[in-house]
Amino acid sequence: MSKNLDIFKINTNLLPELVDQSDMRDFLCEKIQLMCDPYYKSRALDQLAEFYDEKSFELLNQSFLLAKKIQEPSLKFQKIVYELVLTCNNISDVYNRTIALIRLSFYGSGEFRKKHLTTAIETLKTMEENKDKLKLIIQLKPLVSIYDDLQIKFNGIIINLNSKMNYYFVNSYYGRILFTEQFHVQSSHSSLDTNLNLEDENAKTKVGNIRNYAELRSLFSLFAQLKDTKLIMNKTDSIDQLWANLFRDTDNQSNIEKILNIGLLDEIFLTPHIGIIIDGLIETGKEDVIVILFPYIIKPSNEVLPIVQ
Repeated sequence: MSKNLDIFKINTNLLPELVDQSDMRDFLCEKIQLMCDPYYKSRALDQLAEFYDEKSFELLNQSFLLAKKIQEPSLKFQKIVYELVLTCNNISDVYNRTIALIRLSFYGSGEFRKKHLTTAIETLKTMEENKDKLKLIIQLKPLVSIYDDLQIKFNGIIINLNSKMNYYFVNSYYGRILFTEQFHVQSSHSSLDTNLNLEDENAKTKVGNIRNYAELRSLFSLFAQLKDTKLIMNKTDSIDQLWANLFRDTDNQSNIEKILNIGLLDEIFLTPHIGIIIDGLIETGKEDVIVILFPYIIKPSNEVLPIVQ
């Protein structure tokens, strides 16, 4: 849950014995075999199989057999969620607590999910405007898009950002970012033109390169600004936008067709955003609408597994 992504430190803290192992997979496999609880052992084997091609089938088969022995798995899952909620409530760091709330929302549906996403937004409001806050805004943005009331609160956070560049960044208005940067670049280059001695051949070459770069940058800026316009008018055909449109209007066949076309050309990654939308549609009895898309959705990452399960 922490923003500390140093794998060595994480391994050292969680399992110090792992650090000196030449083959981590064999060592973890031995550790898993010593586990007694069939629920945790089954999950551990399933996750290890993803990174152990040579023994993948063996590990998955063992995981499946253990899963059959789990008594009242729903109660076990509820217990885990209860422990996660207690842990989340005890996190003092605002950034880490917001991350924990986002991930906790994956472990439930309906009001449970909305409650923790709401708390994540309220916690996000208390953060200072920095890179960590921008990361969380970008992560939360697609997750709240299906809740109109949360979207209003969330938009308020974005509107109140002090830096215009930060506002452009979280909205993916890259055209405006390029235009703003280009303005500063052109201003500095105008000053450079005045100060350079053009009798110097090196100076002439430098100015020529700058002008060629400025022309290329202007072209990129134009395309980016056209994309900005589409975003503002909500006319994009991005995969996230198409799924959001489908959630709001399941009777519109064009949404299904556009997603299906993407699936035919390339597999659809099961992101948390898509997972939440699928879960919401299934919860409201509309799984028949999306069943045609399932063959094109590839295996989710571990982050999305709580939603899938």
